[in-house]
Amino acid sequence: RNPDPEVLVALNRAATAARLMAGAVHEVNNALQVISGSVELLEQQPDLPPPVVKSLERIKRQSARAASALSEVLAFTKAPLEGVERFSVRDTVTRAVGLRRYAAGRLGLSIELDAPSGASELASANEGYVQQAVLNLLMNAEQAMASSAPGVIRVALPCTDERIGVRVSDAGPGLSPEVTAERGRPFVSTKA
Repeated sequence: RNPDPEVLVALNRAATAARLMAGAVHEVNNALQVISGSVELLEQQPDLPPPVVKSLERIKRQSARAASALSEVLAFTKAPLEGVERFSVRDTVTRAVGLRRYAAGRLGLSIELDAPSGASELASANEGYVQQAVLNLLMNAEQAMASSAPGVIRVALPCTDERIGVRVSDAGPGLSPEVTAERGRPFVSTKA
């Protein structure tokens, strides 16, 4: 059957946004490298006053933190959107959690990750789709719990020798029966 034209437009828009995001991340990362290099040069100056040394350390820490966050975003935007590959589910879920921790924290929520080493940690699937699914579940959990913060979103990877699972749990209100019946369809939302 032919794909729905509206779905194709949405997918094309998402692919374009990912390319733009990758370019923006690259530019911001270049600026952070200049900042870090400048801080290193300043740190080599003799007899810097203690408040200046403290400020330089703070700039260096925050630049490294921003670069790390950008690295996670870039890894996500470069994730293949087609094809199957072998990848570590634990690493993919850990990256997704890392991308949402700051936003969740600003809402008064924390994310706990239980990802023990398991025999079936490696999967053959589309890693980009798996990471996007986990990100979507995390954002849904954040939205569901935003009005009842503080709270905890739990992410677990129950693994056996034959199966890998990803479980995201929250203490939100849950879904109505009407939404539950529609949840497998693309672009279904409870938002206005």
